[in-house]
Amino acid sequence: MNPPPPTAGDSTDFGDRTEDDGSGNPASKKKKKEWKDRKPTVLANTKITKVLESGLPLEDADVAAGYGMQLGCIIRESMSINTKHLRSEANAHLVENCLQKLHRRYTFLAEYNTLSTLNKVNRLAITKMSNALSSWRSRVKNKIEKGESWEKIKKGELMLDEAEFEKFNAEMASDEAKAWTEWGQQMRVLNLGKHHLGSGGYRGKIPVWEKEDAELARLEKPNPWLKITDLHVRNFVWARYYLDKETMEFVTDDDDVKKFEEKLVRNLPAVHCVHIT
Repeated sequence: MNPPPPTAGDSTDFGDRTEDDGSGNPASKKKKKEWKDRKPTVLANTKITKVLESGLPLEDADVAAGYGMQLGCIIRESMSINTKHLRSEANAHLVENCLQKLHRRYTFLAEYNTLSTLNKVNRLAITKMSNALSSWRSRVKNKIEKGESWEKIKKGELMLDEAEFEKFNAEMASDEAKAWTEWGQQMRVLNLGKHHLGSGGYRGKIPVWEKEDAELARLEKPNPWLKITDLHVRNFVWARYYLDKETMEFVTDDDDVKKFEEKLVRNLPAVHCVHIT
């Protein structure tokens, strides 16, 4: 049996979508806009135009500023918190997947725009992603040790599901995990000094160092760190000192850092140079 034809007050529109303004007057109904297919959500791809010798993106600055956070996001969306030893052969498929996601997010210079683990951008990215995984595990572990409930933890860890959390929680309570924690605490005691990089790391500190170097040059004072020709060693030492604005001398309160620096800088000629990257 066929349905009766629609009457003037019938709400069936047979393709002509209408909406009622609540008055009950059929004449007051307005025709709705036609449905349009939504555009597919596409992950934004941004360009990296300059990288440091280490492989760390430097420009465009606003893009490079969020690089580390993006690597952390890739880790948390790509694997379980229970993943260990990211760079092991057993996890090669995870590394490849992460690099694919990285290159969907960013377009690098042609020489680095490959998935090869041999190019320096990918090599550093893998290191940073491995560190991000460790940081994620440590962050959640610290919350557990503070006695936070799953309900509270999940509010700040949106990528963590309850089943994986329960497995992780059980692991952290094991004797093996406690032994590793004790070993890690012993290793931290052996670290050389404390750096003054801040949340931006070396990327955020380099522009500050360039300004300091320019000011020292203006005052005709030598910059002791520019004597160190190895960039990685230079940045490592510089990060553990700070510039006293009154004396314009680099100072540190750590005797071990002083001894290490003296071995590197002693008897080297003074150098003036504002280009440190």
